[in-house]
Amino acid sequence: MLRIMLCGAHDTERFREDFIEVATGFDAEVWHYLSGDILHVNHAQANWVTNSRETVRNAHVCVFLTVESYGEITWQTELREALTQGKPILVFCLDDTYRAYRTLTRDVSLSAITDPGKQKLVAILGEVESERQLTVIPFSYGRFKERFRSQLSRLVEQALRQIEERNKRMAVARILHEPSRLTRSELLVSADIATDEFENKSWRKQAIHALAAHGADDDELILALMSSMEQGVQRLTIELLPKLYTARPADPEFFAHCIAMANRSSDIGVTRRLIPALLEIDLPAAVRAMATLDLVESGARRRMFETLETFAQHLTDPEVVEGVCTLLARCLTAESEADWKARCRAWHQRLTSGRPGDGGAADDEETFSS
Repeated sequence: MLRIMLCGAHDTERFREDFIEVATGFDAEVWHYLSGDILHVNHAQANWVTNSRETVRNAHVCVFLTVESYGEITWQTELREALTQGKPILVFCLDDTYRAYRTLTRDVSLSAITDPGKQKLVAILGEVESERQLTVIPFSYGRFKERFRSQLSRLVEQALRQIEERNKRMAVARILHEPSRLTRSELLVSADIATDEFENKSWRKQAIHALAAHGADDDELILALMSSMEQGVQRLTIELLPKLYTARPADPEFFAHCIAMANRSSDIGVTRRLIPALLEIDLPAAVRAMATLDLVESGARRRMFETLETFAQHLTDPEVVEGVCTLLARCLTAESEADWKARCRAWHQRLTSGRPGDGGAADDEETFSS
């Protein structure tokens, strides 16, 4: 059964019957501390904070109602717990109180409000609306039932749409391994699956393969996948880039975005995979774009040379040849790395021979003796 919790100070009693009437109309179980309908265990260590937090965890919807008074547990415990648990939240405020709050926040500083209760109420409404950016729903006397019923209906509608969307994704996920069966609308669902950072990782990868089989040809979609927080998704997208990105000749701006993304990435696998992918898509455009690619990592330089070498027979355009020469020169230059192996070898020789020098054993002895 649907469980709806009413959260608020003692003055919410004025609207409790309206709340119950609407909630029971949805065949819901009503929880409210004024009627004792709150999860609790009475024992020597019992306290309202623990009971309220437990009730929030077990409720399906939390309704926060502000009339005139400030409730400490409501805002300091129940709201924070509801947000932490991801509960659907509705925030109602009596319109007279809401107008007073807006006036005070516009014309008076918080420290100038002398009434402690009003000061706390203004502070929490400011937090709810400005900091947390939750929507506050004002209501007048006689209209609470109408506003509550409307908002609760919207929550039900959103829940049903989520179920619908999930069902669509599950249906598409069953045939992702057979891309040829996917219709145009199912490919759109596949794109949603692929770009959803919270979706099943296996589904996301299957969706990327399916999109590649059809040639996604959507710059924004591809760039979103290449920027994924999931490393496996990002790497797979780059590996399949020649199939995903079908525009020929390639758009220089798209290549520039790819290079910028690689330069920002802390994953060395991104650059290593991007080099052969871009060169396969459009050799001249890739050579021009990679003039700004960071090549500080030795594996990337090696991948650059090895991939360019495979295109040796196709280098006829003088401009492309010049660009390849520049890239090869960069591969031979240990930029920012200063040939660490040579430095390591030299240091090792100094240490084993005991000769004075930077980091040598003699220098170490001199330092400690001084």
